[in-house]
Amino acid sequence: MDNRKIILSSYLATSFLTWFLTRSFFTWLSSKVYEIRRLTGFKYWLEALPVLAAVTAFVVLLRHPKVNAFLDEVVVELKKVTWPSKDDVVKSTWVVLVCIFFISLILAGFDVIWGKVIGYLLS
Repeated sequence: MDNRKIILSSYLATSFLTWFLTRSFFTWLSSKVYEIRRLTGFKYWLEALPVLAAVTAFVVLLRHPKVNAFLDEVVVELKKVTWPSKDDVVKSTWVVLVCIFFISLILAGFDVIWGKVIGYLLS
């Protein structure tokens, strides 16, 4: 995949997130402030403003040269990364889960011991 396609995909994802958050904010605001729901054409504004915010975010990101240069460098650097294989990830995950299990047992033991000590001291 070309760098430009990856960058445009990230712009589209950002625009979608902008649309979603703006729409969620206005929906929340209309549920809290009754007077806003009484405005004329509020339902149309509820749909139009998030779309306008998403399109604005996309255009601003698309036309900003510093953002484009930065993301181009990010994509180039990410292509240089050596990603682990699926087998390595599975083995590492098991090691982490086993370590977490044993450490939680040790902490539970300390908790029980300190609970008994504190209970003895307080009684």
